[in-house]
Amino acid sequence: MARPAKPERKSELLAAILDYLMDKTLAELTFRSLAEGLGVSSYVLVYHFGHREQLVTEIIRCIESRLDGVRATDVRDIDREAWREFLLVSWRWTMAQRNRHLARLEFEATAQDVVADPPRGTAQEHFRMLHEKARDWLVLQGIREELADTDARLFTAAFYGLQFDFVINNQPGEASKAFELMMLVFFNNLDRRLASEGQHI
Repeated sequence: MARPAKPERKSELLAAILDYLMDKTLAELTFRSLAEGLGVSSYVLVYHFGHREQLVTEIIRCIESRLDGVRATDVRDIDREAWREFLLVSWRWTMAQRNRHLARLEFEATAQDVVADPPRGTAQEHFRMLHEKARDWLVLQGIREELADTDARLFTAAFYGLQFDFVINNQPGEASKAFELMMLVFFNNLDRRLASEGQHI
């Protein structure tokens, strides 16, 4: 009977794998190259991750876990300041150079997913989750659902787009200024929508 994998060992390996990938791409990743880079046997990787695709999925899930907090939060419990704080915390995470490379790997996996058969689907699921959370939050603020849906999509696309800006340009100051403007526009638009709704009551 095979011994069960130890979750703590798997977590340790994932942390080491992310460090190893700081200057590499997912496309060039193989069990052999990774085993050599980490100083472990390929058997250890197969034992914990099964096959390459499962390994890549685990890597991306680990990176995307930064959104677990917002996934677990009921939008009814989020006021404006809590929403603003979530955005700021997430942006600060992105601005770290190490996390810039983690985001780079996430975007690479997303691009691969477009033509994968079957697609991994995690990037689309996270985009949809954030979009729906933002939409539902806007509806709770008093925005009509059809308007909230469009506003939430613009917000989500800008949120990811500014992360992509930082990944490809590595200009944290400029990206952060644009992020601050995005937040200002988001909340100003919310107030404008609410004022307009009030005029039609």
